[in-house]
Amino acid sequence: MTSTKTILIVLFCIQLVNICYAQQIHSIKAKVVNSDNEPMMGNAIILNVKDSSMITGTSYMDGDFEIYHLNERALLLKLQSLEFQDKYMFIEYEADTAIDLGYIVVSQEGSMLDEVVVRSSIPLFETTVEGATKVNVANTILATSTSVTEILSRSPNVLVDDGTVSVFGKGEAIIYLNGQRIQMDQLNNIQAAEIKTIEIISNPSAKYDSEGQAVINIITAGSGLEGLKGIFNQNVTVSDFAEPASTTNLSIDYRKGRLSGKGNYGLEVGAQRFILNTTRRRDEADDFFESNITTDWQRDIKNYSNYGLGLQYELSRDGYVSAAYNGMTYQYGGTESSENHMVFNNAYEQYKSTVYKDDLTRQNGLTINYLNPTDTLGSSFFVGGHYSMYGSYVNDFISEQSITSDSVNYRVLKNIVNREIPILSLKMDYTKVISNQARMVAGLKYGKVSNTSVSQFLISENDGPYLPDKQFSRDFNYDEEIYAGYINYNRKVNKQLSYAVGIRSEYTRYGLDTDELETSIDDVYFNIFPHLNATYLVSEKLSWFSSISSRINRPGYQSLNPTIIYQDAFTSIQGNPNIVPTKVYAFEMGANVSNITFKAGYTYEKDDIAGGAVQGDTPRSYILQTLNVKSRESYFVNGIIPFSNNWLWSSNSINLSYNKYTSKDELYGFMPTKPRIYLYTNNKITLFSGIKLHLLAWYRGNSQDAIYFRKHQADVTVGLEKDLLNKAVKLNLTANDIFHTNKPDGYYTLGDTFILFDRIYNTQNFRISITYNFGKLKKTNFKNKASGEEETDRL
Repeated sequence: MTSTKTILIVLFCIQLVNICYAQQIHSIKAKVVNSDNEPMMGNAIILNVKDSSMITGTSYMDGDFEIYHLNERALLLKLQSLEFQDKYMFIEYEADTAIDLGYIVVSQEGSMLDEVVVRSSIPLFETTVEGATKVNVANTILATSTSVTEILSRSPNVLVDDGTVSVFGKGEAIIYLNGQRIQMDQLNNIQAAEIKTIEIISNPSAKYDSEGQAVINIITAGSGLEGLKGIFNQNVTVSDFAEPASTTNLSIDYRKGRLSGKGNYGLEVGAQRFILNTTRRRDEADDFFESNITTDWQRDIKNYSNYGLGLQYELSRDGYVSAAYNGMTYQYGGTESSENHMVFNNAYEQYKSTVYKDDLTRQNGLTINYLNPTDTLGSSFFVGGHYSMYGSYVNDFISEQSITSDSVNYRVLKNIVNREIPILSLKMDYTKVISNQARMVAGLKYGKVSNTSVSQFLISENDGPYLPDKQFSRDFNYDEEIYAGYINYNRKVNKQLSYAVGIRSEYTRYGLDTDELETSIDDVYFNIFPHLNATYLVSEKLSWFSSISSRINRPGYQSLNPTIIYQDAFTSIQGNPNIVPTKVYAFEMGANVSNITFKAGYTYEKDDIAGGAVQGDTPRSYILQTLNVKSRESYFVNGIIPFSNNWLWSSNSINLSYNKYTSKDELYGFMPTKPRIYLYTNNKITLFSGIKLHLLAWYRGNSQDAIYFRKHQADVTVGLEKDLLNKAVKLNLTANDIFHTNKPDGYYTLGDTFILFDRIYNTQNFRISITYNFGKLKKTNFKNKASGEEETDRL
């Protein structure tokens, strides 16, 4: 760990003393000539890529022009003259702030569209004027990941732990795919090789669902050019900890005229493994208990595949109708082996169990969208619907052995579970562009979810017959409906001041029924969630932003389900049907100074959802369960510092957070609270012969939030990248977590029990990745997509 800390500290010190460069186009110059190389006269106009509104412009008499003070990530250049037909050029920033287009040859016979992309490295991540972070995945070390979860775990300020995704200093995040809300389970439907960028929004507006403390929007790659384009990607991962694994991905885009289509298929085979070491101890003299458990999950992946097909038809220049299907199949076997050494009332006992897995998870979803422009300014009407079915089927065989001082006993169990979760979502949005300085968006949404599971345990004692066990078996049903409406108003008051104000209201109705409860639980509640943010541009190099909002964090569907998930003879995982949603109130402010971003925030969470190992009905048994605590307060400060030159792109983040829980009762054992530091760096270095070196590293310090102590973690990953065959093939060699320091480790006290945990994942591995790009594209005529990126990306 000392070596890891040293590497990280040295890296950050190097980055902090460098001068940071801007990540926007500052100026453009060119010389306009005809096919005979004669200089032309006319106007050069810079247009906004979103609504084609004019930003600035200049005139030229002898072909030469230069335009300054642009400060745009992407723009449209329009060349206009009586001597030639209008010419449009789309220009996107990728490295140089001062762009020299050289000679631009215009046609005097007809109009045309050209695309100019300045070829160089894109920034690894960047910050918007409102304070959101945009992570570029394509062509970075993140693109070598085998899953979306792995990409998120390596993204700046994003934490992935035990199936949840959270933003450092904020809390749990909800996930969007191309502007469309998805559940955590649906991440398995997305191919890692398809992801272009990830947007991390720490204080989202009213247009997003009110759940979660942050929003992560995953944006997949697409093409607006005609023709066929395909990407084939093959990853092979090897390690000393687990058996090899292979991931294969294929995606194809096709566009002809108004019709476009997209298909993808991904397959993973091989093995997954992780180990959990747990110690539980009660020190009371008349109730002394100590249990040391090692559980080893070794999964044999038989078929882990995701697949999708989408079609879009353009009804007009800005309108379209689209339909997309996405599916996932996850079938695996393998074993979950557990060994428990126990001391109870001075008697030593040993328990062993092996779960022979035979599990299948399927998910199928259909999305239909329709967008119709209502005027030429960019106003639009959108309606969309999504339906998906999630099914999980378990057929496990469990073997147990117990050894005491006077006996050896055997028990065999069968666990059969059928779980289905249908999800329906309907959405309608209306966008009204009032002027170049004002826009209003209003929408309605309806969501319906059902969660039904039937779990049956059959037990055979000492080779006896299988008999149903009513204590372990469970029937569960949960239904939830949410009716939501929102309105958001954005206005640019002047060149310096912009603001957005919004409000979202939600009416929620749910019902929960289980054979464990004598009566069902039914409830309705209504909430209003306001949001306000403002930005102020002091100068080209300084701007301020701030926001305040209210949100809600509902418990996950599985967190409510009391169906027993077997872990060992004395440990089970169960949902808690009595937990209530968390109310969240957040404030955030920050500044962009040149290309450096500083941000600070405060969050108050009422009835926050925590969890741990709760003592069961017997002195030896424990249930892993979620619980409500009274509140949690969180403070954070964050700095994002990029650096670039002709051979290096470096993006760095420095964070400090302070979290404090308060409890409704004395269930948790409280400890002193301390701040937590988090450092992140992502670097791309150009070496020789087109070879690029990638270096990604992060460090999270000790965390003490009054309930949990989490030990420091770190990760150092190194990769090499080389383009081959005229950039048609990309080869990546990656060494992940080279010091194997990415291990969650900590302790807490719950009731009378002290719990210590230590997890080991297959994070230290070596991966080879080959990507092949094929197909042929051609340019199409320019079309003004004034309705915005979120809607057009929904396919």
